[in-house]
Amino acid sequence: MPELSDLEYQRFLQMLDTEAIRNVIMRYSRAIDRMDADLLRTVYWPDGWDSHSIFEGPVDEFIPWVIGTLNRMVSTQHFLGNVSIELEEEHAYTEVYFIAHHKVAEQDGSQRDSIAAGRYLDHFERRGDEWRIKHRRAIFDWDLNQASTSNWDRSPAKDAMERGVRGQEDLVYDRAHFK
Repeated sequence: MPELSDLEYQRFLQMLDTEAIRNVIMRYSRAIDRMDADLLRTVYWPDGWDSHSIFEGPVDEFIPWVIGTLNRMVSTQHFLGNVSIELEEEHAYTEVYFIAHHKVAEQDGSQRDSIAAGRYLDHFERRGDEWRIKHRRAIFDWDLNQASTSNWDRSPAKDAMERGVRGQEDLVYDRAHFK
């Protein structure tokens, strides 16, 4: 195997850093949508900060706040799109586009689809060999709110389709289903 030049080796390390940061970004969505507070803690440094417009504060306050907020919803799904990562030694700055769907139960028993779209602007910090978010700022670009038209919650779709669930019971946590 040929040896890498210094420049090639630096680019290789940058690729590893970029992929590690991308994995943290993706882990956030799983933690949020599965309401996994323990997993969410692995995304931020313990002294991290979150600025989510209606919430501004340290991570140890953000996590119970966001899990409590999501718990009042039927389901959520966060989709991540464009990801820009700028590395600066032990720091990285990212812009991540998101579309987040929230199924909200109304008091009258009906459901509403609330879709928010925007970007996460993150300041990552590397400590040792690990990257985590030091500060996340959620920027909201547009939203859509309407009565839910979903028919997947009714038969025959409800009975025929395997559905994601919140928590450790979701299949993503059970490798046995990959037989």
